[in-house]
Amino acid sequence: MKNYLIGIDAGNTSSKVVIFDEFGTIMSEASTPSMRFEQRGPGFEEFDMDNLWKDITVCIRTAIDKSGVDAKDIKGIGVTSFGNGVAFVGKNGETIAPGCFSHDHRADDIIAMYKEQGVYDKINDIVKGTLFAGEPGPILRWYKEHEREVYDKIGGAMMFKDYIMYKLTGVLATDLNCWGGSFMFDLETMDYSEELFKLYGIEEMMDAMPELHEATDIVGRVKADVSEITGLAEGTPVCAGMMDILACLVGSGAIDDGVYTAVAGSWSINETHSHKILPGLSSNMPYLYKGQYLNCSYTGASGSNYEWFTKILGDRAKIEAKKRGISFYQVLDEMIQCVDPASTDVIFGPFVAQPSLHPNTKAHFINIDLNTTYEEMCHAVAEGCAFIHKHHIDILQNAGLPLEVVRLTGGTARSKVWNQIFANILKVPIVGVDCEETGALGSAIAAGIGAGVYRDYEDAFDKAVKILPPIYPDESMYPIYDKKYAEWVRLNSILMEYWEKK
Repeated sequence: MKNYLIGIDAGNTSSKVVIFDEFGTIMSEASTPSMRFEQRGPGFEEFDMDNLWKDITVCIRTAIDKSGVDAKDIKGIGVTSFGNGVAFVGKNGETIAPGCFSHDHRADDIIAMYKEQGVYDKINDIVKGTLFAGEPGPILRWYKEHEREVYDKIGGAMMFKDYIMYKLTGVLATDLNCWGGSFMFDLETMDYSEELFKLYGIEEMMDAMPELHEATDIVGRVKADVSEITGLAEGTPVCAGMMDILACLVGSGAIDDGVYTAVAGSWSINETHSHKILPGLSSNMPYLYKGQYLNCSYTGASGSNYEWFTKILGDRAKIEAKKRGISFYQVLDEMIQCVDPASTDVIFGPFVAQPSLHPNTKAHFINIDLNTTYEEMCHAVAEGCAFIHKHHIDILQNAGLPLEVVRLTGGTARSKVWNQIFANILKVPIVGVDCEETGALGSAIAAGIGAGVYRDYEDAFDKAVKILPPIYPDESMYPIYDKKYAEWVRLNSILMEYWEKK
């Protein structure tokens, strides 16, 4: 009898259900369509929770049918999602409002209020990070101030992934990493803090908080009604899981000292671990092991800049790809690779989404003229995305966290051209993983440990994680990129005054 595991990766754009065998081989996968609502106001980034759950159930059944796996051989289910944002249900588990994505920044006024009241720094001291508008606390306070009729109905508040777990099992639970990384408890006590909730101004929400668990804990089992609609075996264990950034680290096996994980996806995520809570970072989160922390520096856009660029300005590459019968992204890689970095001064500001360097930051191209080519613009977007990662990785290094190699994940990590640009700019080897769904794999590994398929993380990494050969930096490019990065930093410094007064 073989052992299989399901990893569900609930993302900002769509969600994926992936079935793995215990050796990390993908047996099948299925994805939901885009879940994003049309904005109902400035800063709103929402999704329909009922439609999300319906789409997830369809994907689970589709993945099982495609795999040919007997559902009884699926030993566990792990769920991961972005952190921050928030989802909530009513007193009887009913849907009472849309869910909020992590890019939601309707609560900018709440952050300003916290700063005026002098509680902002106190909150940051308790959560050991830098609070922004897309966190659950400010969003819940926004509902209290602006949509009180919804706020008063809240019976349970949770993360995106926790809602899926809740629908699978009927249990309101979360994990320490995702909920702690979303600034909902005291990082020193690893528990809810009455003082924190009073500072947020949502102390009545203490009773609506989910149970806190370690990532590998089995929090519940698949209900009978869920079994009928999904094809899962009733009683299949569901583990607590983790935030997607930690799931990507686990899915790439990046636990050694000196190894950073960079996730070039919807967000620019940069992370490593230590025994210390370090000041000035985006966040310090609970890690895989007690007494250690996931140290993170991030902003709200990386590969999403490329997604925007290819959607709005990608027609030329699409036409070329169709004419030659090759991948659209292969054409883009060729265009990027044909540009000599020393011959172009086009610079891209990779700020299509929040949170960013400033609440008013927007993406932009600099140094465009009549001779600028489409290829140069493609190249500038790739460089800009690598620059925002360098910005964050420098923060981690300056905090005293050693760097020897970067494990790069996310959609753009599939491109060797992008990997080489990252290597040249970061000046360290870039190592990929032979799995296109590292977040789902990480959550499946957690489920496998909880269900007894693996002894521990190390056993899982030995069996299920396959590392690709490293891509080494070209040292001849260092002077070129040192100069270009310095100019990128200088431009952001100059623009900061504009953003501040906008």
